[in-house]
Amino acid sequence: MIRRTDDTMTQNPSQQEIEEPITTAPPEVEKIIREVIKLERENLAGEKPRIRGDVLKIIKDTVQ
Repeated sequence: MIRRTDDTMTQNPSQQEIEEPITTAPPEVEKIIREVIKLERENLAGEKPRIRGDVLKIIKDTVQ
């Protein structure tokens, strides 16, 4: 990830900068993001990771 600050380019954002969109999101959105990240981690080892249906289920469960 590359971000621009003033006239310099930085390639290593801080942990706080990485988590900021998650921690400032409404609770429902934060829950969706965290569940999707967890699912992604679990499925990375698979040969053909398929998570589309799982992501949709996470969103539906959270919104209800």
